[in-house]
Amino acid sequence: MKVSEIGEFGLIDLIDQRVGRFTYPVLMGIGDDASILHGDSAYDLVTTTDMLMEGVHFLMGKTPPYDLGYKSHTVNLSDVAAMGAIPVQSFLSLALPLDAEVESVKSFLEGFLDAGPGVQLSGGDTVSSLSGWGISVTVIGRVLSGRALRRDTAQPGDTIWLSGPVGDSAAGLAILLGKAVPESPEEAAFLTEKHNRPVPQLKMGRILAQGDLSKCAIDMSDGLLQDLGHICERSGVGARLDLENIPLSPQIISLGKKNGVDPLREWALGGGEDYSLIFTMRPDQEKRLEKVLEHEDLEAVPIGQIVPGKEISLVERGKQIPFEGIGGYNHFKKGD
Repeated sequence: MKVSEIGEFGLIDLIDQRVGRFTYPVLMGIGDDASILHGDSAYDLVTTTDMLMEGVHFLMGKTPPYDLGYKSHTVNLSDVAAMGAIPVQSFLSLALPLDAEVESVKSFLEGFLDAGPGVQLSGGDTVSSLSGWGISVTVIGRVLSGRALRRDTAQPGDTIWLSGPVGDSAAGLAILLGKAVPESPEEAAFLTEKHNRPVPQLKMGRILAQGDLSKCAIDMSDGLLQDLGHICERSGVGARLDLENIPLSPQIISLGKKNGVDPLREWALGGGEDYSLIFTMRPDQEKRLEKVLEHEDLEAVPIGQIVPGKEISLVERGKQIPFEGIGGYNHFKKGD
């Protein structure tokens, strides 16, 4: 059997089964946005790591080095945000071809540092590469003890919230790859920036954890349906999504109209790399959340509910609709 036959998440399950259960002082191992390590009576430590490979995650001719550095850091900062933690330290390892330009590396580093002001770059590694750039980033953060947001804590009756519009990154990538034609240069710039320079929801995650407003969250990296599916799988629950409540930007709506596609299905539900937070909360906390959002000038909207069972259903104006053909990003799966 080949890795392409089991896919990315099948491979993760294989590793998880081999490793077995985590033990104290590890409070969470494989299976979430980051691991959780007991620190002291005040804070727990969270750690995440991620890789980006040229030709798989990015194309050097399509992504400026500054944006590549920025995004490399952001995708890890976003994992820390999904745990409700504050990032404090990062590590960067680079595999570079021998003909890599020093100016490109310097620009990459500037973008990396600009993405995480206040996060101390503390080390890493550099090696030569025979086949393009390879980037590995690790970020360590801290969260109030016992307050980390986890994928396995959603309960039936919880409402599902989303911290901002989705699909813009996938739409921006479609423009960069020549698969969609924008209405204007301004529209193109807006959507491609959403893809190249996503914003990690660090403030939102921190407020949810510190205020004990939520216990469950995930950052939207693989697509709305797929990432919500991770919550459902880890928590042993199902979900209902109310499609009319999913926020879309005016730019993505315009792009969809011009190119004759449904932006919700084409980019929002399965696109990924928006790095908004999907989080759940008890209904009796909603009024308190709304006050916090207004006070902190943050954005989040309810988009559905956690339900008993294991299935995700899509509902539009009270009518259930099919979602065949909508997926999300999955490494090793043929066709990705």
